[in-house]
Formats: sequence, C-alpha cells, structure tokens
Amino acid sequence: MTGESASQTYCRSKKAGGRGARPDAENGKSESAAKTFEIFCQTFEDGLAIIDADGAYSYINEPYRQLHKGVDDLLKAGTPYNFVLAEGLSNRIWDLQGASEEEWVAEHALATRTRKRESVLAFADGRWILRRINRHSSGACVEICSDLTKWKQKEDNLNAALKRAAEAEEKSRHALHSEGVRKHEEEVLSQLNHWLHSCKKLPELNSVVESFLARLLPNSHGTLFIYNNSRDVLVPVCSWNDAIPPSEMKADDCWGLRQGRAYHYGRDGWRFCCDHMAPGDVAGRTGDYYCIPILAHGDTAGMLHVRPNESSALPSDISRHWFRLACKCAEQISLAIANVKLSQELKDQSTRDPLTRLFNRRYFAERCSREIGRSIQGGIASSLISIDVDHFKKFNDSFGHDAGDIVLKAFSRVLSDHFRDSDIVCRFGGEEFAVLLPSAPEKVAVMRAKELLPKVRLMKVRYGNETLPSITVSAGVVEFPTAGDCLEDILKAADKALYAAKAQGRDRVVCHGDEAIVELAAE
Repeated sequence: MTGESASQTYCRSKKAGGRGARPDAENGKSESAAKTFEIFCQTFEDGLAIIDADGAYSYINEPYRQLHKGVDDLLKAGTPYNFVLAEGLSNRIWDLQGASEEEWVAEHALATRTRKRESVLAFADGRWILRRINRHSSGACVEICSDLTKWKQKEDNLNAALKRAAEAEEKSRHALHSEGVRKHEEEVLSQLNHWLHSCKKLPELNSVVESFLARLLPNSHGTLFIYNNSRDVLVPVCSWNDAIPPSEMKADDCWGLRQGRAYHYGRDGWRFCCDHMAPGDVAGRTGDYYCIPILAHGDTAGMLHVRPNESSALPSDISRHWFRLACKCAEQISLAIANVKLSQELKDQSTRDPLTRLFNRRYFAERCSREIGRSIQGGIASSLISIDVDHFKKFNDSFGHDAGDIVLKAFSRVLSDHFRDSDIVCRFGGEEFAVLLPSAPEKVAVMRAKELLPKVRLMKVRYGNETLPSITVSAGVVEFPTAGDCLEDILKAADKALYAAKAQGRDRVVCHGDEAIVELAAE
C-alpha cells in the first residue's frame, strides 16, 4: 500500500514470523517465490487484493487500483466515496447509496469476515465491478474484482433493444387490433346499409336500427327519436341496450336539434347538457353523449341519441371515434328514412285519393280481387258496402265546390274512424265511397253501416264563418262470394242495393239478398 513490492512484503512477513537467521539458500528460494508471485499478480487480468486478518490491505495489484480509483485513499483518509451496490445481479445485495465513511468501512469489514461473499459495485462514473471475497482460515482475505462495465453496457443495450422490440410488438398488436375493429365496423356498417335500404316501412327500419346499433355500439345505449305526425314533438321509435328514453321530447330540448348539427357533449370541454336528459344526468354529469339530427330530404326527421356506458369521461381518442361512428350510423339512417318516406309518398300518390287521403278506386279494386279469391278458396264470407252522399249535387250548387270538398273530407274522417283498421275505405269518385270488410258476413256489415248513419247526421262542418247543413248518406250492402265470384258482379250487386236505398227515401241501408233486394228501414 506504500509502494512496497510483493517480494519485499513476502520477505518481511517471513522474517517477522521466523526464529533466528535462515540459510541463504532458503532466503533465495523465498525471494524467488516472491518474485514469481509478484509477476503473477501484476499479469493477472482481474483486480486482486490481499487483506490481512486486521482488515487492512497488505497487497493490491495494478488492475485492482485501476478498477478502484480512490478506494485505497478512502480507507486511509476516510473521505466518503459515492457508490451503490447494483441490485438484481447478486444473491446478496446492499444499498449503500449516500453511505457515510463509517458505514462503508463497517460493510467492508463484514465482507472480509464472511467465509465467501460476492457483490457488484456500481460507481457514479458508470463502472460496474464484480467483487468476490474468499476468507482464509488465518483470517486473511483475498478479494478478486472483475470489470463488468462492458458486459453491463451490453446487457443494458440488450434490455433496451428488448424493450424497443416489446414496444414495437405492442404497437403492432394494437395496430392489428385497431385494424380488425375497423374492418368489423365497416362490415357491420355495410350490412346496416344493405338492410336499411331493403326496408319498405318505418317499423321495419326501426327494428333494423335497434338490432344493428346494439352490435355496432355494444358498449353504449341509445334511442332513435322521430317527429310525430303533427311535428310538434319527437317520440322514441326504438332503443338498444336497455336505454330508458323519455316518452317524448321537444326540438328545443336538444342542443343538436337547435343547432341543426351533431352535438358531442364533453368534447373540448363543452358540457351544456340537453333538457331531454334525465334530471339525474343533468346535474354533475361527466360522461360523454352524442345527439345527431336525422335529416330526410333536407328536413329534420328526428334525432339519434347515443350514450357510452362509461359514467366518467372517456379518453378523447376513443370518444371521438365513437362520435364519428355514431355520425356514420346517423347518415345511413337519414338516407334510409328519406328513401322510405319517398317510397311511401309515391305509394300514397298511386293508392290514395288526394282530397280525402282515403284509398283510391284502383287500389280498392286490387284489394277486392285478392279478398274475393281468398273468400272463395277458404269459404269465408266477406262484405262490401257502397255509400253515396245524398243530394250532394244540390249541396255543391248551393254552397260551392270548396264547401263540398270540406264536407267530403269531414265525412272521410268519420268513415275512417268508424270502421276497423283491417277494413279498406275507398273514395270511388265524387260523392261515391265504398268499404271492403274482410271476413265480415252480411249481418255484421249491415250493422256497421246502420251505426254509421246517425254519426253522419250529427256531423258539424264549418265553412268560413257559418256552419254548413248536415248531410245524410245511403248505403248498399253485398256479401261475397254469395252475390258473385268476380269484382264486376259484386260491385253491380252493391250498386243495386244502393239504388234501392235511394229509391226508398235515402238515409238508409239496403242489403242485397240471395234472390232479391230487401229493404231494411234505417233506425
């Protein structure tokens, strides 16, 4: 430690332990052994140190000094040396970060008293050293130190490479998952589009929307609202995933409908809650929701409301993705509703009377032909009622055609309300009407016709500032296939019964019998 050579140290130790002078030959052998030991220690690649039984260094080779810069000075002068023992690389680990001189010396002394111990030192300058201590029976210790710096750097590089590989793998896995989710969403959207455009009626469309949105947005619940016929409120027509919508809502209750564009509650910190939300959701709500107007031919037809199941705010990227997906669904629903309404309008134009909105003569003839065939095949009696407004030409001449049109529309409403939904009410033209009653025998049809007469008499129709006079109607009833097996014969039989009712004084019902026309007095 003071610069003394290994041979000098070795010889000094021999003299101190000897009993008198030794022969020169033995001294020569000792010096030769000491020189050999010196050469071996200095050429040894690892650091080597000998610690005597008192815990003091008695020998340090040059590699040891290179590996432990300042350690020998620390033991002499006692100045603190900043180092840590690495964790995870040894069976016995000590954390001496910021240890004082006394703590370091005590730890070093403990290591020298142990039979066999190894640890790894990590120095502040980045060096890593493996320290192995072997204790001799005399109490002296031999410490061998190996430089692990390059190995540790390789290990760090390997760990960094493994970390980068794991991150890349996770990123790739996430990308594959995202791509799979995207393809699934595109597939379901394509199927939704196909089914929506196959719908001919709004109830069919509502059923498709409910089924597909439950699959496309499984972690959400929501409702499709559509304007009612009077367009004063919106009513829920379908919901998915146990949504509980209000029974109705006004357009002013929704920020999306007010602004005429999709509204994302919670986006960019905007949290103006819609009035159609439940009271418990309005106060202190943190979760996102979406209100997307449904447009048909440029007019607002309804609103799609979607709420993620998470009660707290979603991550912005997920919430934006759900919002875009909900908007895509709303676009397809809007187009489908527009197509269904257009189809319904075209169908109404071809099957409905433009004034009264009752079925027209062409549609009535088609339904009658089908019902006649069904009655003949199944042996089921059905009936047809032919109705005519009494003295309607005089009424038009007295009050004008506009007043006459108002009366016809009022009478049409009475007709529609009086008969069953399954009955087909038709305006043949002018003041002539007809009603098809499927699966209703003659007796039932006569009863329904007779019940209609007083309702017509009690009609109150206003035109301008005056109330128009009441009107009456006459009716002829025929049962088929008894009266005939083709529409032409059945209509002729019904007309004969109607003419008989008019001939008997009007405001009455006459039934076409099996052999002759029988008069039934009106009550």
